[in-house]
Amino acid sequence: MKKCSSKILSIAYYAPDTVLKTGDVEKRLRFKERLGLPYGLLERLTGCKEHRISTPDTNASDLAAHAAERAIEKAGIAKEEIDTLLFCACCQDIYEPATANIVQKKLGVFNAHIFDVQNACNSFVNGMDIADSLIGTGKSKIALVTTGEVLSKYTNMNVRNRKELDRKAAALTLGDGGGAVIMTKKDSEDTGLLTTYFSSDGNYWDLGVVMAHGTMYPRAPVDPDLTYFQSDSEKLLHLAVERIPKAIKKVLDEVGWTTDELDIVLGHQVTIKVIKDILSSAGIPFEKTVVTVDRFGNTAAASIPITIGVALETGRLKPGMKTLLVGGAAGFSIGIIALIW
Repeated sequence: MKKCSSKILSIAYYAPDTVLKTGDVEKRLRFKERLGLPYGLLERLTGCKEHRISTPDTNASDLAAHAAERAIEKAGIAKEEIDTLLFCACCQDIYEPATANIVQKKLGVFNAHIFDVQNACNSFVNGMDIADSLIGTGKSKIALVTTGEVLSKYTNMNVRNRKELDRKAAALTLGDGGGAVIMTKKDSEDTGLLTTYFSSDGNYWDLGVVMAHGTMYPRAPVDPDLTYFQSDSEKLLHLAVERIPKAIKKVLDEVGWTTDELDIVLGHQVTIKVIKDILSSAGIPFEKTVVTVDRFGNTAAASIPITIGVALETGRLKPGMKTLLVGGAAGFSIGIIALIW
């Protein structure tokens, strides 16, 4: 854990217009006829009623740029003032160069030092942590952290049997979306970002994967399933419920907050049940969070900025609130940021 130096100037998110209902996914897969499963099962297990999907020609940089334009407008700053631009996501437009280059061109933020941050669903909170460090050392004055996830391109709708469903089910509620946050040096030690906590355990790297396009499978593999997201959801979610509450307690102890004093928890969202289990184990009432997986699905690294945006829109997040941003990701990794909003 470390003490932080930055505050959030503005945050914004973007979601495509097209809505895909979970029930329609089940019908397409012929849950009852082909898999012998009742309709409505996926929604009951995840809490996801619908999610957003992009048009086929949409790239990750498009969603990041849309969100960033909104964040820049909210912050009331000139693009020339931004000296750091990070793109932080599971998805990339292309393998080389960094997608941040493409986001930079679309935004016209040419005074910025740019690079990508990739750490599965924790990419965005990792990016915020890096931006905070750059601001703290004086290497950056205004940092723009962006994300864009076009996860619909990695969802395999070809599920032939129940065994395949076990590895592909988690992808069936993946949604598309983008987010962006603008950060700068904070005015007081008692405001803005206070501390961060990150941990990783690479022993579990293979529990959630897209195997293709790295050095293991640099060309199109014989097995097309390797180009899509697959996971051992049960093991991943077990790790999250086992380890994230302990990390939350460490962070609360670090900043000196009790669970009663904590105002709100905004986290990565896979299923409603896992959110409830993590909060319950941490001794935090479920009422202290905001659910977005029901209407946006699992948007990977975009999940946290989308949830923050919804919390602001609905009046659940207000200035002065003691806030935790909580992420869990394939890898397996945990990322937590404590801040005074």
